[in-house]
Amino acid sequence: MWYWIVMFILIAGSIGMLGVSFSSIKKNKAIAAAREESGGRRRRRRDEEEEEDEYDAPPRRRRRPDQEPEEQPQKRQRRKKRQWKILLEDIDSWDKYTFTFYDTVGIGRGKDGSMYEKYLPIIGDGRVSKLHCAIIHKGDKLYLKDEGSRNGTYLNGERIDRPVVIQRDDIIGIGETRLEVQRILRESES
Repeated sequence: MWYWIVMFILIAGSIGMLGVSFSSIKKNKAIAAAREESGGRRRRRRDEEEEEDEYDAPPRRRRRPDQEPEEQPQKRQRRKKRQWKILLEDIDSWDKYTFTFYDTVGIGRGKDGSMYEKYLPIIGDGRVSKLHCAIIHKGDKLYLKDEGSRNGTYLNGERIDRPVVIQRDDIIGIGETRLEVQRILRESES
């Protein structure tokens, strides 16, 4: 008799635990689906913001093979020179630097950056060379280039020895200073 009572209690407990487990799994799936849906909206919104920030060329119009190319006025054939805007933040001091330029931004310890279009002096860091590195425009991208510095230039923790493409959220390491690329925008000449 005791045997059947114990078996009944064990079976009832197992059924109860299975019911709780299934309801918990169902609830977790519902929560995950809700998060995914709201995360998808957030992700889409973030993607839309990044599309505004990114510097991809606008899509070109396609023409059918049987169409002849339209003649464009002389004005439209000449391309406007594009300006770049970059926002850098010193990770340690939270100082923000914004540069609007056409070709180059120099970074170094020296006070004279006249060979660059724009210049960011890093004065408090003794490990930064006078002309340490530069952000250069080439094609439709921005590159980080070491300017022969003694202690090297790092991008996301890796030392660079040739120009490397930079993008949003990259960390530029020069001496003891770390600069985060917060935004890269491409603007048309006004």
